[in-house]
Amino acid sequence: MPSTPLFSTYSQGENRVTSSMLAVFERAGLSLTETILAKASGESTLETVVFTNQPATGQGTIPDARIAADFTYLFEVKTARNAIQDPKQLTGHLKRLDEEQGRRTLKGKGFVFVLTPDPVRPRIVEELADRRLVWFNFAALHDAITAVLDDTLLAPSERDRFLLRELQALFEAEGLISHDDVVVVAAGIAYGEYLEGSAYICQPGRAFRERLTHLGFYAQQAIQPHLARILTRQDHVPFTHEEAQQREGNGGRDARIADLIRSSLETGAREEGKKYMVFLLSGPQDPETVVLEVPLVNDTVAASGRPWAWTMGQRYVSLAALRKPGVRTTSDLGTS
Repeated sequence: MPSTPLFSTYSQGENRVTSSMLAVFERAGLSLTETILAKASGESTLETVVFTNQPATGQGTIPDARIAADFTYLFEVKTARNAIQDPKQLTGHLKRLDEEQGRRTLKGKGFVFVLTPDPVRPRIVEELADRRLVWFNFAALHDAITAVLDDTLLAPSERDRFLLRELQALFEAEGLISHDDVVVVAAGIAYGEYLEGSAYICQPGRAFRERLTHLGFYAQQAIQPHLARILTRQDHVPFTHEEAQQREGNGGRDARIADLIRSSLETGAREEGKKYMVFLLSGPQDPETVVLEVPLVNDTVAASGRPWAWTMGQRYVSLAALRKPGVRTTSDLGTS
């Protein structure tokens, strides 16, 4: 049987990454692949090949040894963040897993691995709460490969080392393990507006990086504890009563923006007729909002030793760095 072509030429990123990963795992072999998946997922029960000396049997002769393998691994790979939104696809995979396992005489182990670039476990995976549904991100897979390459007991061959490093390079090139997924904005009044309305409003056309998942607020000389999930971002939104009325009829997120427009115009916080950029965010009590234990106090100083604002506009940092145990000040983040 021919092997899967190495580093597939699929033009679509998702297919290219999936096919390339499969090709490397195929060539690296089951033992290394199993170890990498176990480290990436934190799942300690992935043993799929069993070696037994003089296995007990119900009747008849006892062989000297037995090597058996009976398992199914299914993969759902997404290269865009927040792409796991519909439970039907994952429940379909679990049903297929049941069907495949049911056709086997020996009932083996099975897992549906969900691999995404998201910094946190997708909500759908949490809600399905099936132990066979195992999520991890590309950063965890990258770190697991590094751990295997550094393990002197495993001692991967030079060929396997080359293939695994090339796979890591592919993840890097595709932007799948970028760590700066939070934008922290200078927020004189914006933090209070967020606590009240679960949104952030700024000037139109403002440049933000792609692939952001959360938005935080720098106010009162500290990064405030609420890191809100970015639900949607819309630019050049006219703040007029006509726009609010039109959006209100659409319901959903448009209705939320309509409420923001009206409240902003009523309080005078925004000028009627002007356009703004609007971020709709998860609320302070929403489970999608990451809440730090304490505000991260700014201890940045200029060369002269005088205190210096951590950001006067916006700054990017990783969610992992913000949530790391022991982080209490901005210098603990280790950002430049």
